[in-house]
Amino acid sequence: MDRLNQFLLVLHFLGLAMGLSVSFSNMVMAGLIDKATPGERPILGRFPFAMTRVGDIGLTLLIVSGLGLLFLKYGGLSAMPVTFHIKLTLVVVLIGIIGYIHSLLKKLKNGDASVGPRIQAAGKAAFVTALAIVIFAVLSFD
Repeated sequence: MDRLNQFLLVLHFLGLAMGLSVSFSNMVMAGLIDKATPGERPILGRFPFAMTRVGDIGLTLLIVSGLGLLFLKYGGLSAMPVTFHIKLTLVVVLIGIIGYIHSLLKKLKNGDASVGPRIQAAGKAAFVTALAIVIFAVLSFD
């Protein structure tokens, strides 16, 4: 069982790295797109869509590995401290923000460029929420 828990923890950290990489890279890319020439923007604009897929895979890894660890290693929710329940609440908030970003990306892909600032704001909110999740994870497991 220890090997399975270690494997799940590796998957959890991999998912975390993938998820956080989306926020960092898209913030950098947004700055590059803003400064790009009109001809460069469509090419650079494909990057956030590709990174969104990376984030979706990372979030899936986090959810699956997190549930596995929760029940296999810790025995379920009742054994967890309050800080873990706060972390889980923030995970639900993050999933909602990501869903909102996906809906905005669909509009952007269909030609509605006016959603760009909302995507950037939601991305920043997702990043701050993800950082809070990491903080509460540390508080829960330290």
